[in-house]
Amino acid sequence: MTFYLCAFFISLAVYPILISYLRKYGVGQYIRQEGPDLHGYKSGTPTMGGIVFVSIASLLSIITGDYMSALALILFGFIGFLDDLLSVQKRHSTGLTTLQKLILEVCFSVIISVIIFLQNGDMPLRIPFSHFEIHTGVFYVPLAVFVLVGSSNAVNLSDGLDGLAGTLFLTTALPYWFFLEQSESALVFASLSVMAFLFYNIKPARIFMGDTGSLALGGLLGTVALKTGSVFFLPLFAFVYVLETVSVILQVTSFKLFHKRIFKMSPIHHHFELKGWSETRVVQFFSLVNLVVAFLTFLGG
Repeated sequence: MTFYLCAFFISLAVYPILISYLRKYGVGQYIRQEGPDLHGYKSGTPTMGGIVFVSIASLLSIITGDYMSALALILFGFIGFLDDLLSVQKRHSTGLTTLQKLILEVCFSVIISVIIFLQNGDMPLRIPFSHFEIHTGVFYVPLAVFVLVGSSNAVNLSDGLDGLAGTLFLTTALPYWFFLEQSESALVFASLSVMAFLFYNIKPARIFMGDTGSLALGGLLGTVALKTGSVFFLPLFAFVYVLETVSVILQVTSFKLFHKRIFKMSPIHHHFELKGWSETRVVQFFSLVNLVVAFLTFLGG
């Protein structure tokens, strides 16, 4: 219990210091030009806020013996940190190229997947809303890599509105708490630290988590799903994250094939913004949808 309280209160105390430091040295977010005009005022808002909850959750996880999840936080957080750092240095919204980021994500995902496979063997994967389990055998590592890369990028895509990525993470993580063993504490530490982060990230945000935070949180969710054999529950627990990702895929595919856009803008949270919804309304609605789907999945699973 002491460590859980530390995760929340240390984060709560550190963020004002970090915000002042980042402002002093001009470490701010650059807003992409093709984004909604409503976001122009956010340019220069301190970013890389994820470094706090990644560091605290990783350290406490190592202390309590949850090494695998700590490794996921550190590795995916490192990719995000590089991306954020290059973005700040180049004074542009893009840091690493898409290919560079993907290569790092795949490499780190292979490392994590192989370690989990060596530790747990061909773990049975539960199927939601049934009593069935499947064994993937030699396909476990490719599936695990897909899950890790997919989950990290899904969280990253959702980080476009104040408070959205963090709130969705909490609603996704909540049902997973019931799958966890005592030695798997990283998700709880990260959740409590993200709660503290949201005090400074809800509209109007004083700091953004950056790719440092979003990639790390996604990598953590994927790792927890793999460790608990609940890989097929993840798309339902993280329903809105999946919706955001699918909206981007559909938008890009439709435009390339038919030169038509399905949504006003993707990811889909921007579509609702451009239809006149406030950021707060979008965040509240998306979080409620995710919570309901996750809750129903947990009850039926």
